[in-house]
Amino acid sequence: MNRFLIGGRVLKTALAVTLAIVIAQHLDMERATLAAIVALLTVQKTFYHSLMQSFAKLGSVLLGGVLGTAFSLIFGVSPLAYGLATLFAIYICLRLHWQEHIVLTAITAVTVIFSSHEMPLIFSLQQILTALLGAVCGLAVNYLFTPNHKREVYEKLREVEAGLRRAIDFIMLEMLEPGCDEDEFNKEVGRLKTSIEEGLDLAKLFQEEQRFVIHRETDSERYRRTFEIFKSQLDRLEEMHNLARRIPVKVPHAAPIVQMFRIVQRMQYRRAEGRHHHYKLVNRLMKRLEQSFEEMEMPGSRDEFISRASLFHLFQEVKRYYRRMQEMPFAVLEKA
Repeated sequence: MNRFLIGGRVLKTALAVTLAIVIAQHLDMERATLAAIVALLTVQKTFYHSLMQSFAKLGSVLLGGVLGTAFSLIFGVSPLAYGLATLFAIYICLRLHWQEHIVLTAITAVTVIFSSHEMPLIFSLQQILTALLGAVCGLAVNYLFTPNHKREVYEKLREVEAGLRRAIDFIMLEMLEPGCDEDEFNKEVGRLKTSIEEGLDLAKLFQEEQRFVIHRETDSERYRRTFEIFKSQLDRLEEMHNLARRIPVKVPHAAPIVQMFRIVQRMQYRRAEGRHHHYKLVNRLMKRLEQSFEEMEMPGSRDEFISRASLFHLFQEVKRYYRRMQEMPFAVLEKA
């Protein structure tokens, strides 16, 4: 049943078309349907994209009007005029890389020839004004009812950051209690991958809304960079989980690494929230923990040797995760 739900963009499009028709009829415009078509095509996911589409559609109507007027004046209302107008409309659109505007351009040209009779220039101007009305209606509706992409991206970032911390919990549990069920971890990873891709798409939409912001880093750029960092961090967490799964027996050396990982986990949250942390102190603790590996006694069994080797490599991954975490934009989850 969910696939039949009507979304916000559908409602915006219907409103823009209705508004365009009402105004066109009120102004006694003969081609009210053209205003409706342009309004329909103008409504997009973001106002910037809508603005670009409106310029493109107006350009198509203008080009079609010029072609229709020219061939109507030269050949009159004849099959040759229709054919040549269509041919030139397709050729020019292809040369301008306007493939998606070929139909509208050709239809406008043909309509001008068909309806022009003795005043093709005046009819062509009427077509352009009607298309402009449709574009303005579409832009107005899209501007007034633009989705809050910033809030959507913010919520998705918070969701992913919390998911990464849950994934870390799974890894720490596996380090302390080898042999845990990995199904929940794999499900969490799957959800995170989907959420990160959705977040990147939302950040792209939000970036379109901020194209007019110059001379400074936009929020959309910070959000996009954070999602990219989260994506690489998730890959690193998957590698850590694989290393933790290779630990055959429970060993005491896992406890200090888990403690350090828990500190990194909290630091990630604090950095995202805009709260400072003592990085120098954590760096010293990591260096001391790495030295402790060199001071360990020789393993007493093969399983202990494998466990210790896996833990050492896992600790190296924790350090890489920690360094990458510091590249994350500060206070990205701080509420405005």
